[in-house]
Amino acid sequence: MSDATPKWQRKSRGRDLSGLGWLEAEILRIVWDKRQVTVRDVYEELRLRRRIAYTTVMSVLRNLAAKGLLEQDKSAAAYIYTPSVTDEEVACGILDALVDKIMGGRVEPLILYLQRSIVK
Repeated sequence: MSDATPKWQRKSRGRDLSGLGWLEAEILRIVWDKRQVTVRDVYEELRLRRRIAYTTVMSVLRNLAAKGLLEQDKSAAAYIYTPSVTDEEVACGILDALVDKIMGGRVEPLILYLQRSIVK
C-alpha cells in the first residue's frame, strides 16, 4: 500500500473497504456535527442511543486521532478532539475504494444507482 493512502484507509485483515468500524463512524459523525468534543461529550451523546463504556469511547477517539482523522489537543485536563478531515473527504475515500475494489474501476453502475436513489 502506498504512503499516499491516508492512515485511516490502510486496511488490516478483517477491515471493510471504509477502513472504519461502525462505532468509529458513529463517533466521527458526532465530532463532525459538534466540531469540538471531549470524551465526556461523545460518551453522553452515545449513552442516549446505547450502552457503552466511557473507556471504549476514550479508546476509539484515541484510535481515530492515531489514524489521522481527529486532532487531539492534550493541553487541557480533558483532551479536546476536532476533525482533521471532513465527512466529504472520508466519503470520497470510501467511494474510491468501492469503485476500485468492487467495481473494477467502473463508476457508471455506481452513478446509475445514485441517480435512481435520488429519484425515489
